Amino acid sequence: MNILRAILLIVSLYLVSQVYTFYVRYRNAQKTGLRIVWAPLDPFGMPFMTLINILRPIMAYLPDSLSLGSKLMDLEWSWKSDDKYQKELGLNFLVVTPARTVMITGDPVAIAHILQKRKEFPKPKLYEVLDIFGRNVDSVNGEDWARQRKITAPCFNEKVSSLVWDESLRQSRQMVSSWLSAPNGIVSNMTDDTRIVALHVLTSAGLGISHDFSQGARKPTEGHTMSHRDSLMMVLHNFIPVIFAKKMGKMAQFLGPTIRKAGIAAKEFEQYMDEMIAHERESMQKSGDVSKPNLISTLIRTSDQSKDGGPNALKLSDDEIKGNLFIFNFAGHDTTANTLAYAFANMALHPEVQEWVAEELAEVLRDEEQPVYEDVYPRLKRAQAVMYETIRLYGPAPMMPRDILPNTPIQITNPEDSSKEATIVLPEVFSVSLNPHAAQTSSSVFPSPKSFMPGRWIKPGASLNDETLLPAPLGYTPWSHGPRICPGMKFSQVEFTAVLSTVLRTCRIEPSMKANLYGAKGMDTELCKKEVRALIRDSGLHGGTLCMRNPADLCLRIVKR
Repeated sequence: MNILRAILLIVSLYLVSQVYTFYVRYRNAQKTGLRIVWAPLDPFGMPFMTLINILRPIMAYLPDSLSLGSKLMDLEWSWKSDDKYQKELGLNFLVVTPARTVMITGDPVAIAHILQKRKEFPKPKLYEVLDIFGRNVDSVNGEDWARQRKITAPCFNEKVSSLVWDESLRQSRQMVSSWLSAPNGIVSNMTDDTRIVALHVLTSAGLGISHDFSQGARKPTEGHTMSHRDSLMMVLHNFIPVIFAKKMGKMAQFLGPTIRKAGIAAKEFEQYMDEMIAHERESMQKSGDVSKPNLISTLIRTSDQSKDGGPNALKLSDDEIKGNLFIFNFAGHDTTANTLAYAFANMALHPEVQEWVAEELAEVLRDEEQPVYEDVYPRLKRAQAVMYETIRLYGPAPMMPRDILPNTPIQITNPEDSSKEATIVLPEVFSVSLNPHAAQTSSSVFPSPKSFMPGRWIKPGASLNDETLLPAPLGYTPWSHGPRICPGMKFSQVEFTAVLSTVLRTCRIEPSMKANLYGAKGMDTELCKKEVRALIRDSGLHGGTLCMRNPADLCLRIVKR
């Protein structure tokens, strides 16, 4: 009985302390003058991250009056609601939890300000889930970030962009050939093919290893039970199980099939990286350390040459090399693959956009069998506009969390006069969650914001060659912004443009549906479009990035021009 009383007393004291803490946070939040919503769980805590997949369908059926705070803590809510809640609660508002207070901002002024100030707004511990194989340039802060940035940034240069262009052309030609050989030209699970293209481009331009589209990373190599692709995808889409498996070691095999498979995938993928590093070091020794224009060569050379350079030398440990290789795979593979899949699906719904891009391709590429990167890429403005528009609507990270140093001023749009700016100071322990998707789907930034309109990015000229690709407006941040802008931005843009150009130069894309795979005929075009739209809209965060929940159901028909 005494033990029970003691337990009840401890629980009661804990609950009282939580209520008091929440009260203090709420009072401090009121001082800012911003609208306030409350939530019962810490959005960046492990309980919420673990339970969110269970809570999400429950919250969907609850009215906002009961679950608004919890909905706003879900990193998917922005994608689902566009700028709805920013309109209702303001460009900047607060969510108070017992653990922290979070300022959510869809304000272009605030987003730009916060991303420019990396020291005042560091990345939170949440990003440490990306340290599965080693600390990397995307997860670290401060001087550690500055060191890693100096080493990794030179990896992405114009020589690499030229390699990306050539390999993207080669891979996409093989992909198109595969599509055209499909029965009736109907392709299902197109995302699987765009992932292979993206992974093969990355392994070629990034690691110096070339594969054919139909082979390569699809199959396990000697000494492996999983392919490079399958092990990577398992890791990317199962961060929490992989973390458990890595921490538990051999005990992971007793924690259920999901964690066991995640542990195997992590081990397999790390082995692939170890083999790539060993292969590159051996190749460099044999060639007398001749410079190679790929990512892994730059990382290893910089690290190895600096190991005896003293405490201030720029260098990476082998774990940091693997950590950055993983980030290159994460940021340079899944995101580009998903963007291509979304673009092709939207092209099927908008044939007029296909012809608009094809007109540019005919003018720029003409009869060139092997277009040269330096000559044609800068002129393919409409193709680049398609990427800008696709990633505006389907950006890989709808929300971007940041920590904030206490009493740091933030520039925001003046709530009383949107043509002016104001400054707000957040006291005590606050976090910030940037909502770029709201800014990118706001009618105040983009007219007809929910429409797929790549032409909005082009300023017409006297002729097609005189057209101009317009700069991104404030608040458009799919590759982030400021000093921590994605170093692989040009890599992804070149790859996307090359693949899209290859496909639309030779093919038209039409909507289809799964029933057509089994011989159904006379399928109504509007019905096919409706199914494609539904599959696009049924998207969510999977492994930290936005993607279609059921990509295998996406069916498109590829017709030769």
